[in-house]
Amino acid sequence: MTIHDHHPHDILSVADVLRLSSNIGSAKIGKILERRRYFDYLRKFGFGDRTGIDFPGEATGQLRKPELWFEGDLAAVSFGQGMTVTALQLARATAAIANGGLLMHSGLVRQIVNDHGEVVQRNEPRVLRRVVSEQVAGRIRGLMELVTRDGGTGTLASVPGYRVAGKTGTAQKVDPVTGGYSADKRVASFVGFAPVENPRLVIMVMVDEPRSQVYGGLVAAPVFSRIAGQALRYLGVPPSEAEMDPPLPPETMETREAITTGEVQTLQVSEKGLPVMPQCFGMSCRQVLQFMDRLGLNIRIRGSGRVVDQFPNPGETIRYGDEVWVKLEPPA
Repeated sequence: MTIHDHHPHDILSVADVLRLSSNIGSAKIGKILERRRYFDYLRKFGFGDRTGIDFPGEATGQLRKPELWFEGDLAAVSFGQGMTVTALQLARATAAIANGGLLMHSGLVRQIVNDHGEVVQRNEPRVLRRVVSEQVAGRIRGLMELVTRDGGTGTLASVPGYRVAGKTGTAQKVDPVTGGYSADKRVASFVGFAPVENPRLVIMVMVDEPRSQVYGGLVAAPVFSRIAGQALRYLGVPPSEAEMDPPLPPETMETREAITTGEVQTLQVSEKGLPVMPQCFGMSCRQVLQFMDRLGLNIRIRGSGRVVDQFPNPGETIRYGDEVWVKLEPPA
């Protein structure tokens, strides 16, 4: 069994293993813990068992006993293969870190009221067990925050004004024909919480079989950023840091060839590293969507035909996360 990282690294600290999502580093940490201790921690965090949420159809995931692990299974489990987990299990385990090491009972309904607005049933949060000490949980929160900082795999999950912690994930799916891992089908994910200093939200984003990009840091992390940003504002959580322009997906920093009506167009980048709105006039809906997909930006399409108006105007800077739209009309 040969383990690879997406990029080769030199000697890594534990913080770097998490920040850079190193499979090799994770496997070495698993080797230090050994099978039984690693398995026990996975069970304490709730993997391999239902959360008991008040909703039918929950799966347990698959986590074989360590006595049944083969030689390479410890390494595989250490970086997420050789076992299956549900999104709810992963969110709850992350919440245990955010909660200072306490695993909580998961509930879907907070309370039930009758026709008169009277509360007839209230489901209060309930602690199941302590998984790690508060001190250890605090250290892990700090390490997970590095994932969303410069150089981490989850920088696109950052929320302007707030400290965010989390972890990216890129998992191979099982091929139903061969029974092994698929060569091209992935699940991209990001799970995190905010604000780091006083967590209010844990959000799990999972994208099944992404097409243009497969990595959780590029596909799922931006979704987390937008959901968390809007949710924190809705909850009235004040920002703790000065707002800065969030980073952009690495591929948008490269020069691209636009799909236009015969004219080659390259991506322009501002001094802050933000993309500049291209010239979309005359493009079809498909051409606009293809080009914006390469930029890693969402765009709102109004009408049909060819582009007759756009926002921002050509040459203006696009802040990542801002609304971008084009207006199309049929040819005269």
